[in-house]
Amino acid sequence: MAFLNQINEWITIVFIVPILLLLGGYFSLRLKFPQFSRFFEGLRDLIKTEKKSKGNVSNFEAISAVLAGNFGTGNIAGTAVALSIGGPGAIFWMWIMTIFGTVIKYASCFLGVRYRTKNAWNEYVGGPMFYLSRGCNRKWLAILFCIFSITTAFTVGNIVQINSVILPIKQIGLPPSVVVVGIAICVALVLLRGMQGFAKVAKTIVPLMATIYFSSACFVLFSHIERIPEAFRLIFWGAFHPQAASGGLLGFGIMKAMIVGFERGIFATDAGLGIASVLQSEARTKSSVEEGIVAMVAPWFVMIICTITALVLLTTGAWTQPELKSTNMCIWAFQQTIGEQWAHYIITVTLLLFAYTTILAWACCAERSVEYLGKKHWIRPFYYTFIATLPLGAFFQVEFVWTIADLSVAFMLLTNMIGIIILSPQVVRESQAAFASESSQT
Repeated sequence: MAFLNQINEWITIVFIVPILLLLGGYFSLRLKFPQFSRFFEGLRDLIKTEKKSKGNVSNFEAISAVLAGNFGTGNIAGTAVALSIGGPGAIFWMWIMTIFGTVIKYASCFLGVRYRTKNAWNEYVGGPMFYLSRGCNRKWLAILFCIFSITTAFTVGNIVQINSVILPIKQIGLPPSVVVVGIAICVALVLLRGMQGFAKVAKTIVPLMATIYFSSACFVLFSHIERIPEAFRLIFWGAFHPQAASGGLLGFGIMKAMIVGFERGIFATDAGLGIASVLQSEARTKSSVEEGIVAMVAPWFVMIICTITALVLLTTGAWTQPELKSTNMCIWAFQQTIGEQWAHYIITVTLLLFAYTTILAWACCAERSVEYLGKKHWIRPFYYTFIATLPLGAFFQVEFVWTIADLSVAFMLLTNMIGIIILSPQVVRESQAAFASESSQT
């Protein structure tokens, strides 16, 4: 375990952090910080209907599918893990990663639509594997991405989700085996209908689950409103000052906070991974630029949920309880305000919905990777294998699960980053032309 953690930290420090900061900074400067300036344009494009545009699903359905993958246990359990390992300062670095990662997500979704094509079923398909092969002329990288995508689907989109759900399920007395089998059946019912079936489910469930969790968390925060300023002070202080161990608190270093913050931020927002590019390449959109702008909306929604979760954990003091881990930390925090029974039900229901939609999102992305590898007849066996392995998440330790997931995410991200770096001049050139044309028309 310690060896795997060291490898993961080394990859993050040497490769991921510099690449995200430099590439995100490059796109931000060249495109005049579109993650801020074009946010409301993205919201507008998100809700409008492009019936005459080419694609399989609407922009709203596509972004709901993306948020289904992003609004997973990474927002709840992942934020708790960030605080317990990296301290409050990790939240600050999650924000920094979101700022730079959002514009990288723009580039990835831009390229996904730019190089998308039609498959054997006359559906639009795209994503990193297509711009790595068609745009960069490096099919071997496309194959690598597909392999890492499938692996990450089994770790992040499968084992991690079930592992985080099992903790609260056990506490409210439900048999984990029955719940996991129920999740597997519900997953199977949607997966067998394909991406369009998943998109329709996502646009219904995602707003519901986000509303339930957000309103409950805000109620907890209002009950501890006087502690919110101190929570923000801890976040900013912890980002730049090491904290010594004292009392029940752990010791946190600046570098550890940065590493954990970036890892959890990537995990929660999908910045640079390419899953959003795969899902949004199927959207009905008038241009690759428009879809890139729409893509920048999702990370901000996700980071709001992560920040709310962090504030709940900080204001209630849950993060100072060393015996609490992952989901249990969140349950304890809610218990301080809304009572033990309601806390269990809210967190359990929310996590079940979050985990369910995340499992579906990753399965659909992995399906496209299986399809790209030229094995159409492997899609059904992949689905059956994916569903059959869902119960395995209940038998792993929390630390081991998150370490394997982070490693899997790191390799997937680095492969995708190669393609985005190579094609970055094209992204800047065509985006600047589109922005200039838009300005001249107004």
